[in-house]
Amino acid sequence: MILSVFLTGIGIYFWLKSYKEKRGYYPKFFKIYKDLCNKMKNNPFNGFFIMTRHLLKFYTMTLVFSMILVFVGFITIGQSEPVKKVQNYCENNSEVNRITGKINHYGVLRSVSSQWNSKIGSSELSLVFVSENGVFNVYSKLEKDNSELPIFEFH
Repeated sequence: MILSVFLTGIGIYFWLKSYKEKRGYYPKFFKIYKDLCNKMKNNPFNGFFIMTRHLLKFYTMTLVFSMILVFVGFITIGQSEPVKKVQNYCENNSEVNRITGKINHYGVLRSVSSQWNSKIGSSELSLVFVSENGVFNVYSKLEKDNSELPIFEFH
């Protein structure tokens, strides 16, 4: 994942460099955006027509935007306390290891709903991991009371 973000950044850099060499200036994104908004005021379908005319550019920008969102989510959610607790539990619990085998890696996309403070909190999350015995989807609910260790409930 980090490699794809890095390669995309390099690609954008060289695209901007090539654009400036061919035209003498960098793309004027704000001017293009203003023109697009003005055209769509006259006819709301102009946005669709412009998108289809520039389909590859639109598709590339959509991919870049989604890669940025996934990267930010991975950095913020992937480093949260509930996710680390569940990963630690899955890796060190003998019953889970008996069913799944050795865990090779975890999926990038995670769903987390948390409410934590220093003494109490609850969190519901789901994540996917790949192990020796296949791919497993883990759903867990963690609850923490009075600074005690979280209570795990797996489904």
